[in-house]
Amino acid sequence: MKGRIASAHLLLTIAYNILKTREPYHELGSNYLEEKQNNKELKMIEYLKKKGYSIAPSKQQTA
Repeated sequence: MKGRIASAHLLLTIAYNILKTREPYHELGSNYLEEKQNNKELKMIEYLKKKGYSIAPSKQQTA
């Protein structure tokens, strides 16, 4: 039941925003969350650099 309510809420939110902005719906893409995580990490690195730390992104993946 919670899943149905959540799905209905999502659809209503999308419909509301389409009607409000009068712009067509577009999917964010399959790698949206991955790009968002990368941007978040880069913003944190820049913040630490501004604070005086020397930080560089690593290519090592974590679990």
